[in-house]
Amino acid sequence: MAVSFCFNCISETSDPRQVEILSDLDAEGITPFQVRQFAALLKGEAVKTATLRTWRNRIGIHPDASGCYALSDLQLLGRYLEALSQGRTTAQFLNQEYGHAQQRSA
Repeated sequence: MAVSFCFNCISETSDPRQVEILSDLDAEGITPFQVRQFAALLKGEAVKTATLRTWRNRIGIHPDASGCYALSDLQLLGRYLEALSQGRTTAQFLNQEYGHAQQRSA
């Protein structure tokens, strides 16, 4: 079964456009490389590994035991990047998503 979801491209250098992501629900999972490609697609430019790691930690996206991510993780990351591009803070995003800001681990 294929899944499709759309996000706004948030690149500062290109005209606003929709980015459609298609994926297969039966897949084993989404690799870290694919997550990075997804973020780059939305941003319209390469995303540094450290930056992506920071974003993942802030919003609580973690790989499963096999090191892969779920479609829901990509959806959350896409919504987070859109929120940042609209000037919202991480705390505002977490409040919108969960009704509270998550505690940051040390």
